[in-house]
Amino acid sequence: MKRTRVIIMSDIHYCESGWYGVSRDEKANELCADLKCEYERDPYSALLLLGDYSLDHWAWSTKGTYLTRGVSDTRLFRERYLDRLVPEGVEIRMIAGNHEQYGNELWQELTGFKRRDHIVCGDVLFILSDTYGGDLDPTEHSDGTYCGADVEDIKRLMAEYPDKRVILCAHWFDMKLESEEFKELLRTEDRILCLFCGHNHISRVATTGEENGNKAILYTGNFSYSGEKNIVRCLSGFRELVITDEGISSSYIVPSHSYKVSEVRFTNEYTRQDEFEMEF
Repeated sequence: MKRTRVIIMSDIHYCESGWYGVSRDEKANELCADLKCEYERDPYSALLLLGDYSLDHWAWSTKGTYLTRGVSDTRLFRERYLDRLVPEGVEIRMIAGNHEQYGNELWQELTGFKRRDHIVCGDVLFILSDTYGGDLDPTEHSDGTYCGADVEDIKRLMAEYPDKRVILCAHWFDMKLESEEFKELLRTEDRILCLFCGHNHISRVATTGEENGNKAILYTGNFSYSGEKNIVRCLSGFRELVITDEGISSSYIVPSHSYKVSEVRFTNEYTRQDEFEMEF
């Protein structure tokens, strides 16, 4: 049986403050080590990064680093760690999140990638949409403008790869703000298997709803700070996706790390959670 494995993650937030008593460079080194161990445990062919590598653009507190001080932590993360994230031969895609409001030209200059992208892994076409592509290169602090999935771009890529099943990825999918064209696409296109997104720093499996094709949405958690009130519910991790001739399966992988919350220190065990399976 042919088998392909992909790692999908988001919300690394390589920020000066660090997270839970761990500095940003310690955290980034943990990520490199975790992905290396994961590859040795079970090799994967691609790493898909779905945005928020920083707080380069941010509306609150100290504001975003780029407009305030001209500092792009996204660029620093790419320069210091991107080559160390995966072994040679593993492909990477790196799309923007709502905290990277750079226009297409500047985004490519800073990262070497496109704001929206695609990749074929096994028999699946991954389409990485830019749902926060509104009001780019801002002159005032904000948390980004949601513009929704580019349906014409999705249809174009699906036509270019007519024999591939499709998985849609983005930093975030907000069905309340999505176009009717996108909702109709989800309802009518059987080739679309499911959706992946981050943004809320939570790992869970939900659906788009019956009126939107009832497709599964798999949330990619975080590698920074939890979006759950009980942070232990969603510690730092990433999603795996396994593709076979029979179907797909996914789980949120939580490597073992030490955390400090207030004055409490704890270490979690390696675990998997929020599993999903779909037969073809």
